[in-house]
Amino acid sequence: MIKFRQKTFSEYDAMRSLYVELLKYGDRNKWKVIDKSSLIPVLRGNNVVIERFVISTSFLHKDKYRLYLKIGAKAKLPDEVRLPVRIYDKKSLGGASLNFNVGLFSPGSKNNQNNEGQKDFSVTFRQKEFKKNDPTVSAYVSPHVDLTVEVRELLGEAVKYDKKERSLVLEFNSIGDAIKALNILPFGINYNIFLLS
Repeated sequence: MIKFRQKTFSEYDAMRSLYVELLKYGDRNKWKVIDKSSLIPVLRGNNVVIERFVISTSFLHKDKYRLYLKIGAKAKLPDEVRLPVRIYDKKSLGGASLNFNVGLFSPGSKNNQNNEGQKDFSVTFRQKEFKKNDPTVSAYVSPHVDLTVEVRELLGEAVKYDKKERSLVLEFNSIGDAIKALNILPFGINYNIFLLS
């Protein structure tokens, strides 16, 4: 019997995971950590504070990553928050291969089978020579479909945005996406980012 155990992450573990990843994108001075006593003064400026970072895992589903942000008084607030669309190509099984084999084996031998032991569609051309072990040249084509689909998806989703409270909750599919979003938040330019310990 197979048992599935749900992963659980404390907020401390999640915030630490975020901080470790942030350090890979810059120095320690860029990502400052503050405590609650510094929260109010920081929120008076052109700053964004990461209040919480949560990793949630549901049964048989992928992890989701949520950023809980507070926006400082001098940061510009849009009417709505929408992160940019990411466009990439997603490939399915693809390609068609054409292989040529030259050997001293007769048609129907093991060399006319592929790696899984299954026969391919093969055409064998036998060279006409007057020798005992005359060589053969074989060619086979393994056709399969190559599909490339353009995928368009949001970098992250704004789950909750309260302009009056100057708070925002963003959800992502990966920590990497969350970090990318921190650099392109729609709150003007030159805002600073702090992590609440």
